[in-house]
Amino acid sequence: MADIFKEVDEELRQEHYKKLWDKYGTYLIAAAVALVLAVGGYQAWTAWQQSQREEASNQYSTALVLLQEGRAEEAEQAFTAIGGPSDGGYAILASLQSARLKAEAGDLEGAVAIWDALAANSAAGPAFQGAATLLSVTHQIDSGDPAQLEARLEPLAEPGQAFRPSALELSALLALRRGDSALARERYTAIADDIAAPTSLRTRATQMLAVLGPAS
Repeated sequence: MADIFKEVDEELRQEHYKKLWDKYGTYLIAAAVALVLAVGGYQAWTAWQQSQREEASNQYSTALVLLQEGRAEEAEQAFTAIGGPSDGGYAILASLQSARLKAEAGDLEGAVAIWDALAANSAAGPAFQGAATLLSVTHQIDSGDPAQLEARLEPLAEPGQAFRPSALELSALLALRRGDSALARERYTAIADDIAAPTSLRTRATQMLAVLGPAS
């Protein structure tokens, strides 16, 4: 008798599972397929990223060789081919090299465009963004709008910022360009008094303070 009840119970369970499968089976299959595709897609994406990094590394190395051989124009083209500032990794380094070569070749407008694109790219990180901003401002120190350039330097000149001494030095030069010797003296004093600032910057600041003389 116990075996009969066991068989009936088993049949009921099977019938229950069959109904559940008939109702939800297609969704379970779809979910399983989606999971397989997701895992496969992730693995494919990871492999693609790795191949992209390796390709970018090889391209960057080739461009450096061209640069070392004195083939600046070909090197600049090779750096540009790696990608723009928004592509990350080696593309950022290549963009910096490309901008430098453009500036050296007299294409300041092209160089500034690259630096500004990198400075605006949050994915590049604060270090690259800050360096790009300083390079852009430096190469426009004599020709750019002083107020606009000063506004770009302000965030970098805040206490605690890694590029503060360099930003203050550029700010001082812009102040002198506007004829504001008082502000320039203030900026140079901040650099000279900053024991964390590079020695070369503190030395230049001290020399400029001597040239400017005491406040009137």
